[in-house]
Amino acid sequence: MTRVSFSFGQNWEKYLTERHPDAVRSMMSYFQTWLPGGLANRRLVDVGSGSGLSSFVAHQMGARVTSIDVDPSSVAATTRLWEAAGSPSTWWVSEGSILDSGFVDSLGTFDVVLSWGVLHHTGELWQAMSEIVRLVEPKGLLWIALYTRTRRSGQSLRLKELYNRAPDRLKPLLRTAYAAPKLAKMTMRRDFTPITRYHEERGMDWWRDIEDWLGGLPYEVASPSEVHSLLWPLGFTLERLKSAEGEGDNDVYLYRRDRDPAKPRSSEQ
Repeated sequence: MTRVSFSFGQNWEKYLTERHPDAVRSMMSYFQTWLPGGLANRRLVDVGSGSGLSSFVAHQMGARVTSIDVDPSSVAATTRLWEAAGSPSTWWVSEGSILDSGFVDSLGTFDVVLSWGVLHHTGELWQAMSEIVRLVEPKGLLWIALYTRTRRSGQSLRLKELYNRAPDRLKPLLRTAYAAPKLAKMTMRRDFTPITRYHEERGMDWWRDIEDWLGGLPYEVASPSEVHSLLWPLGFTLERLKSAEGEGDNDVYLYRRDRDPAKPRSSEQ
């Protein structure tokens, strides 16, 4: 089994300290683009809440929010934003795993189930998918982002394993080496907007995402056809798909649970 020496939560705690002042506004704009009906009085669960930024924005948009994460440092980061919001009674933060069926049962069901860039790091992607769908209320939405499958996915896995095996003192050098070709290209073009405007889509930070990408194990990938083959028979209809732009990018899916699950065909003639 691959040794993992990376904490997403510790990276998210750094992010909260360094985040761009427009991060909240950028994330809210992203939410409004994907959920034009709004979130007022809707029940939303943020599976793998990470920094807590998505949960914070959902709360600001009027949702009743449940934030869960398996990483105690991520729970701590999310709790920081919960406290910054005034410790609201309509927002709950809890430590737990989407792979724990008993824990999933205890959560109930929700109008919106969000998991952005999380399930592919569980080590059991398809089990996590089978669990998360149980959280979606009939007529509810499932909004997820998953690393796309490409011919270079195996190479990415090896790079991540190399990074995680490296001594901590070398990891900053490895991050710099990974970023160097991208920085060189920006320098040649005299265009650093990929960094300076990186926050504009979801409020994220370029350097923090590089650390997240290199350290992010376990690492699994999925194609849209694989995702659809799982979700369609369970009564989910795809409402929107933003296709990944290449290796290391996410396919972003918005499904609605609007049908009864398909019944298996009888073997009797």
